[in-house]
Amino acid sequence: MRIAGFISTSLIDWDGKISSVIFTGGCNFVCPFCHNSLIANDDPKLPEITWEELKPELERKLGWLDGVVVTGGEPLMHPEIFELFADIKRLGLKVKLDTNGSFPYALKRAMALQLVDFVAMDVKAPLNERYSIACGRNLPNLAPLRRSIKLLLQWDKEAEFRITLVPGLVEKGDMEAIGTLLKGAKRVILQQFVPENARLKSYREKIPYSRSDAEEMQKTLSRFVSEVKLRGKFF
Repeated sequence: MRIAGFISTSLIDWDGKISSVIFTGGCNFVCPFCHNSLIANDDPKLPEITWEELKPELERKLGWLDGVVVTGGEPLMHPEIFELFADIKRLGLKVKLDTNGSFPYALKRAMALQLVDFVAMDVKAPLNERYSIACGRNLPNLAPLRRSIKLLLQWDKEAEFRITLVPGLVEKGDMEAIGTLLKGAKRVILQQFVPENARLKSYREKIPYSRSDAEEMQKTLSRFVSEVKLRGKFF
């Protein structure tokens, strides 16, 4: 596992908390709308950062840092991720995990060992044939995603599901199905799609949803989930 990026201080990656952000290189998905494809591809041009380099920076901030966000790429694809979680926890810091939900057994282990305090899972489309388009690879078996969703719905700690509103992948008419899938979730975030840095040129040319479109989707989802928030710039 390679640490391919680090943000020393962030006020936006963990709502209400001051965090550092660690990016693990590599992802098992190749989402066409991905805005972080260099890290998802584990591009060798990105310098590797060691834990020995990060630890003093985190220790220096122990008085006011709330926690560390571990994101990617996909952190749970790496067996070494559990040691990184443990290293962070040994400093007395909380851990937020960002995941695509395709590794439910690794997720279950991290939860059972109390190595994570908050999990944010991306739901990239309704769970049908469109998911393969959304994740950029053939994904005939969606059961792992359903398992991860079930784990988080049953978890007694903080969790949220994030849906990036990519036109053509997530439509207004999908909100009923997605709402049924996530019924009882503590929180769902509807994220604005930012086309500028999308992996594929065709997605860089897409026009994002308007605020009124997003609010309509938010209203539908609110029938199933107690808290549905919009995140990003909607016009």
